[in-house]
Amino acid sequence: MIRVSKPPTNVVKLRPQDIIYLCDRMRADELEQLDAFFELHSDRIPNFFLNKTGPQFTLVDAKGYPLVCGGWESVGDGILQSWMVGTDEAWDKHWRSITKGCRWLMDELLDNGVRRLQTNALASREAACRWYVEGLGMQPEGIWRKFGRQGQDVACFARVKED
Repeated sequence: MIRVSKPPTNVVKLRPQDIIYLCDRMRADELEQLDAFFELHSDRIPNFFLNKTGPQFTLVDAKGYPLVCGGWESVGDGILQSWMVGTDEAWDKHWRSITKGCRWLMDELLDNGVRRLQTNALASREAACRWYVEGLGMQPEGIWRKFGRQGQDVACFARVKED
């Protein structure tokens, strides 16, 4: 049986305009990470995110402005890979609600048939890597050495149903 708890009030359905808004204000370290994995022209970044499949969401502030957009894309049966775009201002002011919204969605996915949630980040993004472990309860799974397009090391994290 599928159990769905009530989402936090700041979690809403992703809208294309949210992606466009956030991509215009995207964090520098997120842009650096995208460039490490993909060759994207800046005007194509919104399309890159809009073409993602799977569960998607926007976290909004009290006025309804998007803080982050994110989601989970299938990379195998029962295995989902994360993606997210946000702004420095959102993270500085709303990191706690972003974390709570993300944790809620992760719990829902793991309670409803997903067996593994995973994410990757440039190992140089130390704050992001710390957030995956301390904020989202993910387990570090190692470093893919020289995996990025320019030879960057990539850190891997996962949370499985049993965690």
